[in-house]
Amino acid sequence: MKLTALHSAEYVDTPRGIFTAAGVWFHTREASLRRWAGDVLAREPLPALLAQAERWLRSPQTLALWVLPASLFVLMPLPAALAALVVYIGWAVLGPAFVSRALGGVLRVLDLVLVQALYYVFMLSVLAAQERFAALAVGLAGFVLLRWGVVAWATRPLTAPLQRTLYRLPVADRVLRALIVRAALAHRVTLPEFERIEKEILDNLPGRKR
Repeated sequence: MKLTALHSAEYVDTPRGIFTAAGVWFHTREASLRRWAGDVLAREPLPALLAQAERWLRSPQTLALWVLPASLFVLMPLPAALAALVVYIGWAVLGPAFVSRALGGVLRVLDLVLVQALYYVFMLSVLAAQERFAALAVGLAGFVLLRWGVVAWATRPLTAPLQRTLYRLPVADRVLRALIVRAALAHRVTLPEFERIEKEILDNLPGRKR
């Protein structure tokens, strides 16, 4: 078990892959990543990269949380809720194709629970002052459902098949690989055996024939 500092992920390396304390499963071993990208990991520790991957995987929730209150000011409650839901589903499906270190830095701020809480307190207080109680109720409900993962659970039957159609690798592995590749570009590090690490991930998927 790895115990790490702020902005790092706690994880355990098992024969079936890397599991983080947040419940994310990466279908690769730490040793494999170090063989493939040891020079990158020497510059950016694996716990930090895993934390970045977790944050990116939460980004549909994060973006929807920020869109919802703003939408409630310009739309009726139901269309505002649908707008946030569309953002969630759309980014859950397309987001893994647009992994970015720059956007990851923005997400680091937007993903902070304290920042989100202050944002909701301010926005919902304004709605309450305007006596827009239906919008206030939708905002509160949306915050709870998104933060508790209910929206993620409810939309998974739609998003998961679309992700499998679009991406060869599981989304978590695709995001982590993309972050490592972008870190390598930033540090001007060459990554050998690119196809080999992808094959190892695919071979480690449940139910896949060896």
